[in-house]
Amino acid sequence: MSDLLNQLRDDELDFTVKITDTDGITAEYEFLDIVNYEDTEYAVLDPMDGEGYVDIFRIIYMNGKEHYRRETDGDILERVFDIFRIKNEDEFDFE
Repeated sequence: MSDLLNQLRDDELDFTVKITDTDGITAEYEFLDIVNYEDTEYAVLDPMDGEGYVDIFRIIYMNGKEHYRRETDGDILERVFDIFRIKNEDEFDFE
């Protein structure tokens, strides 16, 4: 299970995460949810820049650590977001 999800369950509060990409650029996100799709966990994160979209990261476990890779496959992005939308229809306005 994702460290992010464990932290959310432990804190039961909204929280932010910082992710540094391979170019060394760090971005801050509000954690929204973890979605399971085809036996893979995806983190749904809201960029703190207020652009009105979410980023979806595949959670990868390597050497006992959790890593995040931005998902770029359009079909996977659409399916993961659909699951997120259904799970959270009472939490967010998706119009």
